Amino acid sequence: MSRLYLYIVLCLYLSQLAFAQSTANKWSESIGDHSVGVHVSTSRYCGDLSERYNLAHLQFGWGIEGHYRYRFHERWCLMSDIGLYHIRATQQYTKNAANQLSFYATNFSVNTRVKWDMLSPEVGNLWNVFYLFGGVGATTLSPSTLLNNTVYSLPDFKTEGNEYALWAAQVNYGLGFPMALNKSTLLSIEGRYTHVRTDYLDDVSTVYVDKSASSELERNLADKRIAFGLPPNVIGATRGNPAKNDGYFLLTLQIIHKFR
Repeated sequence: MSRLYLYIVLCLYLSQLAFAQSTANKWSESIGDHSVGVHVSTSRYCGDLSERYNLAHLQFGWGIEGHYRYRFHERWCLMSDIGLYHIRATQQYTKNAANQLSFYATNFSVNTRVKWDMLSPEVGNLWNVFYLFGGVGATTLSPSTLLNNTVYSLPDFKTEGNEYALWAAQVNYGLGFPMALNKSTLLSIEGRYTHVRTDYLDDVSTVYVDKSASSELERNLADKRIAFGLPPNVIGATRGNPAKNDGYFLLTLQIIHKFR
């Protein structure tokens, strides 16, 4: 899959070079211009149920967003995004595979960002300037899991004995590269990482707690070793890492249309 990413980037770059041969395709943008668009993304979750450098099992999801952009300076834009992203992970591919924990979620997200063009662009030449961006926003939390072919919403079962908010603030940043399709339509590729201000994006954060007084279903969801007929984890054993919050990465293909 990493080779596929490199192939996509190479194709987009070669397409940009072809566009550069024709001034008819040049995108121009001025202070006061408005643009709207759509993002389609591949997502990757980063948290307690994944391993950062396990490139063989990236466990991709997806994302889709609506986009609005306003240029208020020759090098600065204000942007807003609203949409959904899907993430998933299982410990099957990690050093903690025996614990059997897994989750997936489709979350609603809203963000406000600022974009900065790395070079001071001349009018009519904004379409090939790398840009940086950063912003803040909020996301819902909806971790679920599959057990015996049934889907369960994990926050309902308080797997670690505590209740947590079903939304969280987030901070994101990244890099983008645009390519003109014509004078009013722009195609961009972006890489964006989002830090979520909670460790419960995946319903995993602290330790295994005493569930002896709970139902069999609650015990199985809190410690899936039990559901698979394995000895349960010791009460107080590490379940997650509360010192580090969760996050996710989006590789995005963006198309926007400009109007004044």
